[in-house]
Amino acid sequence: MSLHDRPLPVNTIGNGRELEFLTKGIAAAISRSRLTTNSLEAIAAALRHKEATVSEVIDWLKDEGLFELVSRHMRGVK
Repeated sequence: MSLHDRPLPVNTIGNGRELEFLTKGIAAAISRSRLTTNSLEAIAAALRHKEATVSEVIDWLKDEGLFELVSRHMRGVK
């Protein structure tokens, strides 16, 4: 490569449409992760403050689709 060659483009992600879809997809994933975090924090607070029993919390987690996310960190729970 010499000084007279054209520089290579830095951002070769594709067309502007792909960039827009990727950006919106990432934003949607971030929003979903925040909703998940808020749900888990609300459930944990209810359990910590004894506003819900263990069985109620497990049902709540299942209703929210979060039980598998939590149970993988608990010994003996499948």
